[in-house]
Amino acid sequence: MIEWCVADLGLGIFELKMSDPEGKNLLTEKSMRDMMDSLDGLAQSPDIKVLLITGGPETFSGGASLEKLKRLAAGEEDLALWELPGRIVGFPVPVIAAMEGNAVGGGLMLALCCDMTVAAEERRYGLNFTALGFTPGMGATRIVPLLVGHGKGMEIILTGKNYRGRELAGTGLFNSVVPAADVRETALDLARRIADVPRRVIELMKHSLSEDRAAALESAARRELEMHRECFDDPETARRIDESYSP
Repeated sequence: MIEWCVADLGLGIFELKMSDPEGKNLLTEKSMRDMMDSLDGLAQSPDIKVLLITGGPETFSGGASLEKLKRLAAGEEDLALWELPGRIVGFPVPVIAAMEGNAVGGGLMLALCCDMTVAAEERRYGLNFTALGFTPGMGATRIVPLLVGHGKGMEIILTGKNYRGRELAGTGLFNSVVPAADVRETALDLARRIADVPRRVIELMKHSLSEDRAAALESAARRELEMHRECFDDPETARRIDESYSP
């Protein structure tokens, strides 16, 4: 079970860390709701200039739990899937994801909804939705092509492939790809440079530069929900999840 730990790192930089005793940082409805509550609380702080989101040293996030996917396959819609990305994109100041560990599926989308991302050369990153037999969620169908272009976006989404971070360097998916040991410091250096800017300027630029992403998320949520309903109406989807799921 994920616990969300908040730390004030000074200079207006705050950290929201996923902490899971099992180290998998799997997303459940509760953990996503808890994250939204944490974001809502942090958004009220007059001192925050940058938010850093971090996970475990081996796994940033393993994506949705098997229980969560089975509930979706059974027709139980989870609105947190569509609400959480909007909370991140709409956060009043820049959000940086520092991914020392692997990130797949919804775990990777959690990071890609952030304003900036730092990934590790040797870790694995992928959107495994189609490999599990269903269409992506969390805005993947619009956010990923916005970051990497149509062709690369199609490849990443339709193949469901897991890539080493170094394979994705220069694609636009991540701001920086560095050795895992350097991820946190690279993200902190970026955060410090931003935190040196006046808070009001940061807020104005965050709002302006996020408008296209917010609009993309809104349209993606409607279409992705429709596609989910169609996929999860097929009994084959549940079978494939059982056979292919690996956090």
